[in-house]
Amino acid sequence: QCYRLISVEQEFCFDPTSQSNCFHQPNLQHLARGRTVLFGVQPKFTNVDIRITVDVTFGAVDLFVSPAYDTFAVEVDRATGVHAVQVLALAGTEGGPNSTAPPRLWEEHPHGLITYLTVREPQAVLVVRGVRDRVVVTYPHELHALKSSRFYLLLLGVGGSGNGGASQGLLFFRQDQAHIDLFVFFSVFFSCFFLFLSACVLLWKAKQCLDLRHEQHRQLQEMTKMASRPFAKVTVCFEPEPGPPAYTAHLRRSEPFLAQLLGCSCPNPSFRVGPVTLEPTDDGMAGVATVLLQLPGGNQAPNRSCLGSALVTLRHNLQDYCGGGSHGAGGVRKGLLSHDNLTSMSL
Repeated sequence: QCYRLISVEQEFCFDPTSQSNCFHQPNLQHLARGRTVLFGVQPKFTNVDIRITVDVTFGAVDLFVSPAYDTFAVEVDRATGVHAVQVLALAGTEGGPNSTAPPRLWEEHPHGLITYLTVREPQAVLVVRGVRDRVVVTYPHELHALKSSRFYLLLLGVGGSGNGGASQGLLFFRQDQAHIDLFVFFSVFFSCFFLFLSACVLLWKAKQCLDLRHEQHRQLQEMTKMASRPFAKVTVCFEPEPGPPAYTAHLRRSEPFLAQLLGCSCPNPSFRVGPVTLEPTDDGMAGVATVLLQLPGGNQAPNRSCLGSALVTLRHNLQDYCGGGSHGAGGVRKGLLSHDNLTSMSL
């Protein structure tokens, strides 16, 4: 006996001669009454249930299903040519391989348009009598070793009132797996992506606002610290360029500079040469004096002046200078800041 091997998702018809004519109506052969056709089912996946479907278009058939190829024996009547199916004992069961007593035989009759059957015993032989519509047989993968098992089907035509007693239909099996719906997948993916992107934008905006507040607070602290520093105005007198005998002094007002340095002769006798700033030490005996220097080059020089600092000693103790709290101490302070009261230590 030869079985036609069926792969998953392949459709086979009841044609006993060839399966190449199943969808070519002129060449399609029907299953005559008393004739058989045999199929073998090879599972593709070992972790998915098998569903074998027999769909009868017209006529009627008897369905035999077994996990062993030697379960069925077909005997042909030499006078009429009618096939008779016998169910033999499974190999290794009681009675031996040649015993005619069918072990674990499960016989059913279909009811309604669709009949669903689930085979739970691993070695059970299923027989469904008089299938006229559709039968779906399920083999759960938890109860059957699909990795090493095959299922063998035998269809016996029992005919009907029409079509000369012939039968026709389709036979196929499936192992349904969970398929990904691409539309749902991309919809969920982009929804989650945009939600995550929105959350990132909100966090970024919150961080920007927090950084802006910190920057404003830092600038306010810097402005407060700068406003607490002492400041004053000084007058700067630049020495004029060599020219005609007529002398004209050019006076400029500047915020951080002091008056005429390096031997400048200004017409106003109240101007005194002195440092722009004086940063005294803790004992008041020395300090860092910052003076304004006029650079050579005249108007062509890129920089006409610069600031220089020197460590100097004070001829008078600065603590005595700072001790007076009266309004008349201003003149004394101006006198002490003149160059006569400073002695250069390092430059």
